[in-house]
Amino acid sequence: MLQHVSTELQENPLIDKYVIGGLAIILSIVVVVGALVWFFNLIESIYVDYIGGKPLFRHFYFRIRDLSPKQKHILDTEFSFYKSLNSKEQRYFRHRVHKFLSTTEFIGKEDLVITEQQRVLISATAIMLTFGYRVYAIKLVDKILVYPSSFYSNLDKAHHKGHFNPGFKAVIFSWEDFLIGYKIEDDNINLGIHEFIHAIHLSALKTGYKNSVSSYLFLSGLQEVTDFINADSNYKNKIKQSEYFRDYAFTNDFEFIAVLIENFIETPKAFKSQFPEIYNKVKRMLNFNFSGY
Repeated sequence: MLQHVSTELQENPLIDKYVIGGLAIILSIVVVVGALVWFFNLIESIYVDYIGGKPLFRHFYFRIRDLSPKQKHILDTEFSFYKSLNSKEQRYFRHRVHKFLSTTEFIGKEDLVITEQQRVLISATAIMLTFGYRVYAIKLVDKILVYPSSFYSNLDKAHHKGHFNPGFKAVIFSWEDFLIGYKIEDDNINLGIHEFIHAIHLSALKTGYKNSVSSYLFLSGLQEVTDFINADSNYKNKIKQSEYFRDYAFTNDFEFIAVLIENFIETPKAFKSQFPEIYNKVKRMLNFNFSGY
């Protein structure tokens, strides 16, 4: 004869007490951390707006990563900005390049095989432009497409040396023209700088990213530059007649800031000499307090 036995789960007050206590502790931690983050952001925003005009600090990493010996050699021998940094700055720079390499897909086009030189120099260009910021990732970039030379785009039915496609989150380069930008370092033409500034600019404008300190510095700095230039028609004419900035700069605001920063990076002494007010605004905009600038 089979007996039906019914069992009931008995509540255990002790277990309930621990569960509720544990949840309360977790909730308290979340609230405290959230409050600390909010307070830090408040203090930093006050500091940026009224005191320092820059982030409270630029570097904070739980673990600093490094590049391979081959990758470090490329920086040591082929990237002037990196060579101008002190040893501590170089260590942070390599960490950021490592991060960019690990989070970005490099794609060769037209049978081009991506090399370590291409990966490192392209990554270093992006990192150089955001090295003054604590939040340095370019949110609208997760792919780099590299063509051997100028390429045809079906989007506008034209040939290009470089292009930024925000919808595809891709920066596209002609490797031939990218290299020329570094072989000739004082002609104020650098394809890598130009296209990455477009990416930084649009990333800052995109909803959801524009509230960061990095985006704020970039956009407010850009506004300061344009307001300063537009306030004085004589000064604006002086800029155009100087021929220091190439004509392409005056196509639109996006091209203007890209060309402005190409000049700032490549010929800072000439820039500062001819247009010191704009130079200082661009320097603050990028928080670019490094040797040679």
